Amino acid sequence: MSKTEKRKIGDIGENIAARFLRSKGFVIIGKNYLKPWGEIDIIVQKKGKIHFVEVKTVLTKNNKNVTRETLNHPLRKIYVFLKETFLPEERLYLIREASQEERRGDSDEYRPEDNLHPWKLGRLKRVIHSYLEEKRVSEEGDWQFDAVTVQIDEIKKIAEVEYLEDIIL
Repeated sequence: MSKTEKRKIGDIGENIAARFLRSKGFVIIGKNYLKPWGEIDIIVQKKGKIHFVEVKTVLTKNNKNVTRETLNHPLRKIYVFLKETFLPEERLYLIREASQEERRGDSDEYRPEDNLHPWKLGRLKRVIHSYLEEKRVSEEGDWQFDAVTVQIDEIKKIAEVEYLEDIIL
């Protein structure tokens, strides 16, 4: 069965998020932990604490700086060659952490974390409890729920990443 375009973008975002988390000192202990009632995208550990991470990815439509020169730039041609030959898509993005000013953003602008609505959080809570029970980790143990948002600019080949820590379920 072939993947939908949305699933392909989600996979790229999850792989970018995993690279980002590794660069911040996290150790990945699991990906795509799936139960009938939901899924945890990435499970990482740092300093003895388990972090359950939900990844939300969107493509940005901010292409106003794209010019004919940008599209014909030699580096873009190298990117197209690499993409068509052997490198996984997510390795071709420059990962950049969003600054505090960028995180505030325009209040009318859609943000990936807007998809973390109460219904979704409830399902994630149930999956986390399933994981803790299956792995025999105490629910009172040291764990937390985090989110990573990934905004992908396909033209500029930049992935802007924001790490949202310790979200209450």
